[in-house]
Amino acid sequence: MQPPSTSISASTSSPPAPTDARIPKRRDFLTRRHGALNVAHVLAAHTLLVAWFWLGYRFLPFAAYLPLSLVVCVVHQRAMSEWIHEGAHLNLVPSRRWNDLVTNVLAGLWFALPVRVYRDIHFQHHRKDAFFVLDDPDTRFLDVESRPAFWRALLSDLTGLTMIRQFLRFQEKDLVPTGERRSRALTALVPVAVLVGSFAIGRLDAALIYYASLATLYPLFNRLRTYAQHVTIDELGRSRFDGSMASRTIEGGLLDRVVNTSPRLMYHHEHHAYPHLPYRALESLVVRGDDDVNRYTRSRWRVLRAVYRGLPG
Repeated sequence: MQPPSTSISASTSSPPAPTDARIPKRRDFLTRRHGALNVAHVLAAHTLLVAWFWLGYRFLPFAAYLPLSLVVCVVHQRAMSEWIHEGAHLNLVPSRRWNDLVTNVLAGLWFALPVRVYRDIHFQHHRKDAFFVLDDPDTRFLDVESRPAFWRALLSDLTGLTMIRQFLRFQEKDLVPTGERRSRALTALVPVAVLVGSFAIGRLDAALIYYASLATLYPLFNRLRTYAQHVTIDELGRSRFDGSMASRTIEGGLLDRVVNTSPRLMYHHEHHAYPHLPYRALESLVVRGDDDVNRYTRSRWRVLRAVYRGLPG
C-alpha cells in the first residue's frame, strides 16, 4: 500500500522476516576479491576528488568551481564515512589484522578519526534498542524536540558548532580509552599537514574548501541521514525522537544514492538486524513489500517532511 501524499503512517503488519536459511554467510561476501574491490573503490573516490580539484580549478570560472566543489566534497565525505563504518564492522578487507590499518590510511585520516575510536562508540549504538537517548552516543546529540529546535540544530551544523561538539565527543573519557585518545590527537595533525602541503603547492583553496565543507555541510547531511534512518513516524504522522526504535532502509534514486546514502549504508534496517554482514550481503534480505515506513521506504524526502511535520511548533 502506498502511503498518502499528505502523510506517512506505519502499518500494523509487515511481511515475514527472512528465515535462517536466507541469511547470507559473511565469508561469501568478504573474500580477498571483495577486499580488493573495496580498496579500489576507496582509491577511485580519492582519485576523482583530486581530479576534480585539478580540472575544475583549471577550466571553470570560480563562481562555478566553488559550489560544485562543495558538492564533490560532500559526496567524497559521504563515501569516506561509509567506508569507516564498514571498517568499524571489520568488513573492509577480510584480514582482521589489516582491516583497521587499511581503513585508517585510506578513509579515517580524512576525518582525523581512528577506526578503533569510532568502533568503540558506534558499537554502543548497535547495542541499543532505542535511539536519541542519553546512552546512545551515535544519536543523542542529534535529538530535537520542536521545529524551532530543528532550525537551531541546522544552524549549529552550518556554523561548525556541531562538528566541534562531535570532535569533543570522541575525546570523552567514558567513551574512548586513554590510548585511543592519544591516537585520535595524533591523527588530528593530518588536516594541518594537508593545509601546509596545499599551501606549499599553491592550492590552499582545495584544502580550505574540503575542510570547510567537512565542518559545516557534512554535519548537516549526517543529521538528515540519521533522522531519515532512525526517527519513528507513528500512525498519526507524528515524529518520535527520544526512545525511537525505528531503523529504516531507504532505497532512493540515483541522486539520493550518490549524495546521501550509497548501498554501503542504504540497507539500514537489515544492517541493524545483522551488523556483522558486509554491505553486499544485505540487499537480499530487504523486504520490499513492507508497508511499515519505519522499516522500508523509497522516498527519503517524504520521511524527512514527515519528521519535520510531526515536530511541535
